[in-house]
Amino acid sequence: MAALGKRARRPGRPQKKPKAGCKDQVEEALLAALHSTNVVVLLGSGASFSARNDGGPNAPGMWHLWEAVKNGCGEAVFNDIAKSVIGHVPTDGEENIEALLSLCKMSIELLEVRAEKDAAFLDRDRLEQLKDFVAFAEREILAKVGFVRNDTELPAHIGFLRKFARRSPEKPRVKLFTTNYDLCIETAGVRLGVVLIDGFSHSAEQRFNRDHFDHDIVRRAASGTKADYLDGVFHLYKLHGSVDWRRRSDEIVIRSVEDPGEDRKPVLIYPRSSKYQEAFESPYLDMFAAMQAALRDPDTTLIVSGFGFADDHISAPIWSAIETNPSLRLVLCDCGFVEHQKLFDEDAQEIDLDLARQRPYQSKIARLVQQGDTRITMLNGRFEDLADALPMISGKTDRQLLHDRLEKLREGDDA
Repeated sequence: MAALGKRARRPGRPQKKPKAGCKDQVEEALLAALHSTNVVVLLGSGASFSARNDGGPNAPGMWHLWEAVKNGCGEAVFNDIAKSVIGHVPTDGEENIEALLSLCKMSIELLEVRAEKDAAFLDRDRLEQLKDFVAFAEREILAKVGFVRNDTELPAHIGFLRKFARRSPEKPRVKLFTTNYDLCIETAGVRLGVVLIDGFSHSAEQRFNRDHFDHDIVRRAASGTKADYLDGVFHLYKLHGSVDWRRRSDEIVIRSVEDPGEDRKPVLIYPRSSKYQEAFESPYLDMFAAMQAALRDPDTTLIVSGFGFADDHISAPIWSAIETNPSLRLVLCDCGFVEHQKLFDEDAQEIDLDLARQRPYQSKIARLVQQGDTRITMLNGRFEDLADALPMISGKTDRQLLHDRLEKLREGDDA
């Protein structure tokens, strides 16, 4: 277990030097990941917390979504809904928007069955109230996760993409999987000048088609027939949908930021317990199938950051790949492996991992590490720490050198 980033210094106490060799081990593991034949990256909600807007809004956590829904519909209405499905009004520390929406959906399904079978159904008003509440909550969530603006600061995402953009274009493209709805990766890609193949066509109305993931981008000289793979190309898979996806009434998924309506519904898997079932619908099914296939390729490194293994429909395929793919390497980065106060213990050169605090899949992975599984590297740190710790691949192509020079020119003009 290694900790990324700097330890906080206690006032009046000198900072103790880290254990010799730890930094080298981290760099060795990350450099091996960069040079793997296949690289798969999974980013969870924790990765988006590194994005910053001047004065807000920023990436919301579950508590922020809870507050947004409560404040939007009014505390009295919200408490009435919560009490009717949970049995009481949650107090501080009990706020769980995923659990609340899950119970609302289950209540709606039960009431709809009764309404269909019972001619004298008396709870129709409550059924409509629950439906309106869920629809309102989903609109609030959609608005909250669409926080990325033209001036949003994305240093960690840009730095992360820049490190992998220098991989040889002859190798398979880096596959980026994310559970986030926001546009952090897309916006960082635009600023960096990399290409993201995300399953959408390049037509005026961009439509999703799984076959587009089989396409690639090459450079062909007008005077010859030879084609060279373009460097800086990634595959992007958004496992839970995106704020700029809409499903038309004919079931075609398009890219659009227009306000949703009956003819253009948001394509998002909202936080609730039915996420597993919804993942078997298109286009989510195509994304999950791609992830499962990628994790079974030989000489593959999976890098996970900002994902807490709370979603079993994602955690289970990862664990299955660990069990069945002996050439799979895993780099797992999370700031929650070590209790915060233990990071301030200046006398401790090594910090034991408390397995009781970890989720089931994290605990099983940690036990493999303790048993000597060298395929797995666990790092305690944030996404921005990981992006900073990734080593830069030595050597650049002529096109990459030209891009760097042009970037410096543009930075000088903006100063």
